[in-house]
Amino acid sequence: MKKTADVLQAAAQQIRQSIIHTAWQAPVDGVHLGPALSMVEIATALYGQVMRYQVSDMGSPERDRLLLSKGHAALALYCTLHHYGVLSDEQLATFDHSGSLLPALTPMNPALGIDFAGGSLGHGIGYACGIALVQRQRQQPWHNYVVLGDGECNEGSIWESALFAAHQKLSNITAIIDCNGFQSDWSCKETVEMNFPALWQGCGWHVIECDGHDLDALLGALATPSNGKPKAIVARTVKGKGVSFMEHNNGWHRNKMSRAQYDLALQELGGTQ
Repeated sequence: MKKTADVLQAAAQQIRQSIIHTAWQAPVDGVHLGPALSMVEIATALYGQVMRYQVSDMGSPERDRLLLSKGHAALALYCTLHHYGVLSDEQLATFDHSGSLLPALTPMNPALGIDFAGGSLGHGIGYACGIALVQRQRQQPWHNYVVLGDGECNEGSIWESALFAAHQKLSNITAIIDCNGFQSDWSCKETVEMNFPALWQGCGWHVIECDGHDLDALLGALATPSNGKPKAIVARTVKGKGVSFMEHNNGWHRNKMSRAQYDLALQELGGTQ
């Protein structure tokens, strides 16, 4: 059943609360909070409405897939999977504990809905190309969504894969670039400024730009036909979205909250301790 943007926005708010609470409980000296918070609406739109999957059978090949190429944003994926019933409370509570199935960087575990090991950046599109090519050869209707970071797009392997996907006309791939303006150490502009719409279009992709926190805009972009090409959605986002002291603050790329910061973050997100 199609959900309204208001319902999905409420889900996104709950997922953000879960990210903050789970990060606070993690027994480590820091969590990748900024990159997780920036992609929440992207994950919510996909799992809450767009993707075809069965919660009870996430390991089935007969479903759409999300490949989180920016694997350091793992907590956004885990909390979204938890919100939609794939992961239990007990499983999510093990995040980043020793021996957990849910470490800081995504492992590959299709049974849990985790279809890509994203610790090494730049490989999500190439991996999706392999899946998409086999699906087309087998005349399977499933779609592959790849979430990339804008800093990650400095990796040359992404552009090799983008050219291959366009050459093969792999219209069963949609890349969503989470353009929050930062990478691990500083802004993307300070590293190498990239014109993403022009670059993806130049590689032969159907390109759409939108506000990555506007669910109506995201759903519209995801639903737009790609005219037989792979599709790239350049989603403009805010790193650390939803928490005032984290927004546009790259100090929260990976960091540990104090008790006061945790309380304030939950308060701003309308959550409870």
